[in-house]
Amino acid sequence: MKNIALCIVATKRYKRLLEPLLESVKKYFLTQHNLSFFIFADSADYKGWLDLDGYNVCWTQIEHLPFPLPTLFRHKTLLKRESELSKFDYVFHCDADARFVGEVGDELLGEGITAIQHPSTGSNISDDSCEQSEISWDLGEEFKEWTFEPNPNSLAYIAPEEQKKYFCGAIQGGLSKEYLEAMKVIEKNIDNDLGQNIIARYHDETHWNKYLSQNPPPTILPFWYCFPESKDWPNREVAWKKGVYVPEEKEIKMLCLDKDLHGGYYLYRGNSKQ
Repeated sequence: MKNIALCIVATKRYKRLLEPLLESVKKYFLTQHNLSFFIFADSADYKGWLDLDGYNVCWTQIEHLPFPLPTLFRHKTLLKRESELSKFDYVFHCDADARFVGEVGDELLGEGITAIQHPSTGSNISDDSCEQSEISWDLGEEFKEWTFEPNPNSLAYIAPEEQKKYFCGAIQGGLSKEYLEAMKVIEKNIDNDLGQNIIARYHDETHWNKYLSQNPPPTILPFWYCFPESKDWPNREVAWKKGVYVPEEKEIKMLCLDKDLHGGYYLYRGNSKQ
């Protein structure tokens, strides 16, 4: 049995998503291990509005920042608790707008960093294997333009001929030492970019992918561990990539929530007073 830290950052409207996310974590996420929550939010504490009885909780009050700074500074925020996190066997982070819907077990616990294939890079496979050697990658040109940083002066830049894989940022982690080291490198690179007035094309996720391109993760899991929610998600088709399906033999593990189904996209990105 391992000691696991799960980190979540939630400010403003994202706090409304914490309760259902945490309930799904209790039901599905590494339930055979000792799980502690590290929650970073713009509230003093959770008592009276979140049921976390029986769990170890490290609550950190943070300031809400305008988009894209909360995601860009994700790793900087988590490193506020570096000392405490370093004591765990594994540290993971998941977005507040995520929801676990299938059992996530020891396959997540590798020998270093664990990375999840971005659902827009998946393709249909002919067998029922989810071994990392069997993961099929299909990065379209439009997707590459949307995610990879084109400025060679950015520390997130990956040369076009090296753009072979792309991992989601919504769930990430691994052995505590390795993941904390990754966070520190990414934090430094983002700060360096900002010093040159550069924000990478897809923010911290672009930097995450640059780090993984230089430090290939030993554990890679397929896109149904980070599956886009839609009204029709139970039909197993990737909403962001029509015609690509989760194999019938496989279970969707985690949803990336469609913000339009949970109050409206722009309410979460700070373009509303609500």
